[in-house]
Amino acid sequence: MTTLKDLKDRVRSALPFESGNYPYVCARVKAKKKWLLSPDVYTRYLQMDIPQIARSIGEGQYAEEILSLGTKLTGVDLIEMATRNNLAKVFTQIYEFSEGHLRTMISRYLDRWDVWNIKSILRGKFSGSTNEEIWETIVPAGSFRREFLESLLELETIDEIIDGLEGTIFWESLKEVEDKVEASGTMAPFEDALTHKYYSYLLEVIPPTIEPNVRFRRHIQREIDTLNMKTLLRVRYIQCEIEGEVFVKGGLEIPATDLNEMIVLPNEQLEARLKGTSFQTIVSPLLKDIEEKGLGDVMRALEKSLIRRATKYSHIHPLSILPVLDYFSRKEREVENIRIIARGKQAGLSNDMMKEMLVV
Repeated sequence: MTTLKDLKDRVRSALPFESGNYPYVCARVKAKKKWLLSPDVYTRYLQMDIPQIARSIGEGQYAEEILSLGTKLTGVDLIEMATRNNLAKVFTQIYEFSEGHLRTMISRYLDRWDVWNIKSILRGKFSGSTNEEIWETIVPAGSFRREFLESLLELETIDEIIDGLEGTIFWESLKEVEDKVEASGTMAPFEDALTHKYYSYLLEVIPPTIEPNVRFRRHIQREIDTLNMKTLLRVRYIQCEIEGEVFVKGGLEIPATDLNEMIVLPNEQLEARLKGTSFQTIVSPLLKDIEEKGLGDVMRALEKSLIRRATKYSHIHPLSILPVLDYFSRKEREVENIRIIARGKQAGLSNDMMKEMLVV
């Protein structure tokens, strides 16, 4: 006799199904979005001095961090550390109250902060920075807990740090490029290997079985395209030769192999190659100004386009991982925008210059 449970199991096996507490997580994330700063707040910050900015952010979502750090730090250091710690706390909270496959996808997405932190530690050790200086750049928002990051930081050599990562998804990729690091005398092969591994592994855990996951996968692929386009423009701008695989595989619009060919193309031919892609309207109009104005405008245009896409699809699929992804992107930009204003004030930049640097 067929039971109700048997029937449910049959239906579930026949239909695309992803486990996870999507309604609860999306509701929590929607509530957190209300705390994000609006564009007019940045305009007000541009009119404030650094202590006023610190007081202002201490009256909102960063209150706990400002209060706990206020006796140790001041000025820009206080603002940067408070916003960084808050980002790590909030992202960890979202991961911890998620369940099932949703939790897995969130975890793998947040592994980008593990990549950030490994790069920061390797760069710091390579350049001879102190542990305190390196820790100021760490954002414990990924899978690696604070205690593990601290243990890596206590290791003295690059080799010891690589060995300390044994058992993680990054260890094998790092071991494979050790000879390249020694030959080049730079950390670039390590950094490229970390980025490649992060995106290849992330794409592996996003099953294209239901429409929201397909959209999530496409967003990651567009993120890869955007990252590759930034790399392409930087290499063209500084006119340097590249060694190794600097372009990430898995993009949606432009294969990594094509990008290698596009490095040496004149602007007119590059515009022709971008025709029919989303970069035609984003990059092509700004190419002629790069030599005179630099890369700032085109980089911000690429970032804004990616964030707008995430927001668009989060509204189309409100009970999926997409609203979570949208929140992560906007929260990261908020922290970066606050940092830009604080550092800009410290450096004496004009309000107009800082405003141009913001992504809102």
